[in-house]
Amino acid sequence: MGLRLRKQHSLGDFLNDTFSLVPLIWKRALPVSLAAIVPGIAVWMLAMGSIASWVKGIAAEPASIENDPVRIFSGLMPMLLLGALATVLLFLGQAFQKAFVCAQVGGAIDGRRPRLSELLAAALHPAWIRVAVQDAVIGSLAGSVAFAVIAAAIFPFLFSVLNDVVRLKGPGGPGLRFVFEIVALYLGSIVVALAAVWWLRVKTCVSAPAAVLERVNSFSGIGRSLELVRGRGWRTFGIMFIVSLVISFGLGILTGPFTFAVAMPGYFTFLRSSTSGEKPSPEAIAALISSMTWGAGLVMLLSGLVKGTLWPSFLALLHADLRIRAGEIEAEPEVEDETAGGTRSALSETESAPPEQEDDVRGDSQGAPPQTEDPASDGGRG
Repeated sequence: MGLRLRKQHSLGDFLNDTFSLVPLIWKRALPVSLAAIVPGIAVWMLAMGSIASWVKGIAAEPASIENDPVRIFSGLMPMLLLGALATVLLFLGQAFQKAFVCAQVGGAIDGRRPRLSELLAAALHPAWIRVAVQDAVIGSLAGSVAFAVIAAAIFPFLFSVLNDVVRLKGPGGPGLRFVFEIVALYLGSIVVALAAVWWLRVKTCVSAPAAVLERVNSFSGIGRSLELVRGRGWRTFGIMFIVSLVISFGLGILTGPFTFAVAMPGYFTFLRSSTSGEKPSPEAIAALISSMTWGAGLVMLLSGLVKGTLWPSFLALLHADLRIRAGEIEAEPEVEDETAGGTRSALSETESAPPEQEDDVRGDSQGAPPQTEDPASDGGRG
């Protein structure tokens, strides 16, 4: 079952085709996505669970903590080590999931249905590492750009008014106007940083599909994305923003009830422990941390399955659309559907002909001789 492409691909087509891909890819994408993201989520939950054990240990031996404050930090080491391991596992798992989904959607766009072994081979070597390198480079660059924008706006202003900053705590300080200026500048710098990060995201949006489907290295994939998006930045930004907004909104509706059901028991235990006006007990704090851990873990799992599948699918479709607009690949002509009275969708599922119709077409294409009327029948008619 393939997908049809066309030259002009609208926002509605992207939304429709991104979600319509789910029935085509979920049987293979679901187990692979689980195998890719569950290990990292499990280790992260262990890291967060160690905080509850740390809180209980402090409550059990407060005197020893007072005599040896270093034990407070030593108790956090399991959480730090497990957290670092979870970050690495999640990063590598999400890169592999992205490579696998791009390979699967790319095959669907080309009208192919590769076997699972072929998809795994295509995603494992070397696309997985290429996508991971791209994510590391683009993520580091986005963080550096955001920090540079905020620092360039905040630090010169603070240095220029350092005297007023020092006098904030003393009498005769600058007052609310100065505080308002700092807050406004900080918020404005955040907006500019977000705009810069989104600009980088748009320019490098199809680097992963380029690396997987065009089989180029990491930096060549980034260069291909810059080339394909050139001159189409605003259109690409609008489509990406709306699609990401729709996916995030739907994901919020999906995860909300589950998160509420999982996290509420710990919150209720914590509230009951603090209603008497006393400090919450260590058991209540541990219960709160445990509930928050399970709730966050469930959100990470659902987000990894839903957004981790839909977003790479959308990027693969966007990559194909940009290549069509650049004239690198030809689009299938639109087919007028006489029964429906309109034009079929650009990336809709191709309908296969009935078996008997396929046999007739196959026979005609093989040069079968035309049927001739029996002369005897003509004589009979005469």
